[in-house]
Amino acid sequence: MPSTVTLHDISTPHLPASVPYAVLAPISEEPLPLCILLLGAGGTRDSMFDLQPVFDKWWADRTVPPMIVATPTAGLDYYLEDPSGFIRWDSFLAGDFLPHLRSACNVSDATVIAGISGGGYGALKLAFARSHLFAAVGAMQPMLEPGLRESDVGPRNRLHHSSGGPAQLIGPTRDASLWESNNPANRARANVQQLRDSGLAIFLEAADRDFLNAHDGAEFLHRLLWDLDLSHEFHLVRGADHGGPTMHPRLRAMFAWFGSIWNPAAVDAAAEQAATVWLESGMQGKSPAGATTTNSFIRFLRSRFEPLRAQAAQSDPTTNRNFGQL
Repeated sequence: MPSTVTLHDISTPHLPASVPYAVLAPISEEPLPLCILLLGAGGTRDSMFDLQPVFDKWWADRTVPPMIVATPTAGLDYYLEDPSGFIRWDSFLAGDFLPHLRSACNVSDATVIAGISGGGYGALKLAFARSHLFAAVGAMQPMLEPGLRESDVGPRNRLHHSSGGPAQLIGPTRDASLWESNNPANRARANVQQLRDSGLAIFLEAADRDFLNAHDGAEFLHRLLWDLDLSHEFHLVRGADHGGPTMHPRLRAMFAWFGSIWNPAAVDAAAEQAATVWLESGMQGKSPAGATTTNSFIRFLRSRFEPLRAQAAQSDPTTNRNFGQL
């Protein structure tokens, strides 16, 4: 599937200067889903030229669904939202960038946001604050710090501060309250009902040998989402680091996951019917091929266990949670 990369700039009252951005788009007459991709420190719109042949291959072999990918150049702003200052990336992305892309590009109603490293941090905090704007958020090795208060973060999880960023967010003199208000974990806690009602799909992954220890923050957020009983998908990639040869396979996995949100696995009507007949017969005889992989089989098992769940819930209300309180 051939594609184009086009370069643009957009002015905004929410940032000190106009923002350069790139749009990677497969050649298609049909409207396509839109993905805002936020890159980490050092990533620019020109990175889309490097990613273009990678996406072209994925689209050609159909491992990733076609979509329009838009990437702004954020510099070292770290996607900060400072309500009292001149850097307001949440306001720019939600109030300027997204409406502009929807108007300028041939996009469908499906919109997702993804990010890598510092961009993963930016994607999560925006999606958790404004979940109504997105069908899904994906974060690859997000640069998260484990904690709800600034004082929770130790030296082990401040290594990335040496790479720079806004002084009010990154570094020894940062504003604790500003860090906490931008923290994706705090935003998830503050907006848990909104997140639940919106049905925002969440994908979170990290490398288990991350030299910046970003996997600590990812694990912290995973446990927080678990405790909040918010559905999400979490991967800890064995042997991977913050970069290196695992990057493209992991990026492909995240974008393929978006495809599973837009295009759920098709139901095999014949297998469902055969399983239903077998289950209604009292499971007499040999089970039909693939019976245990059908929705009919799961519904049958759930109905059998429902009285047991109801009985357990009388003494343990957490039984009705999706995730147990561990």
